[in-house]
Amino acid sequence: MDGLIFKIILTSILFTIGWGFGRHIERKHFKELEEQERKLAYIRIDTNKFQTSDSQGQLISSNVVISHDYFKYIIANIQNFFGGRLTAYESVVDRARREAMVRLKLEAEKIGATHIMGLRLSTTELGMQGGMVEVFAYGTAILNPH
Repeated sequence: MDGLIFKIILTSILFTIGWGFGRHIERKHFKELEEQERKLAYIRIDTNKFQTSDSQGQLISSNVVISHDYFKYIIANIQNFFGGRLTAYESVVDRARREAMVRLKLEAEKIGATHIMGLRLSTTELGMQGGMVEVFAYGTAILNPH
């Protein structure tokens, strides 16, 4: 009986430590994303496909795959059992979309564009048990005439 209590306490402690590190890394990534988004805010994004102008355009794309940690997986399974929103996965999808947008803007910046037209995002769940989220972002970077 004492061995069982010890195992439960040890598992709880390890779970808490793992969950804490996962939250720390996620918060750190969100802060980095905010900083990059602020830096790249001058690049406008438009979902319209066409624009009548004399500017040239170039197709740009970015791709991001982000996995949840094991602890989010356990929490999501518990939430799924009781029903309702899977809030544990919402932050993973949000991070993946924001990272894809930052990378797309970085591609536009490399070629000297300040405007992205026809933005499209494609989100796919990967893995046998929904362990990863892939976001593919693409659009047309409008090149500034020199």
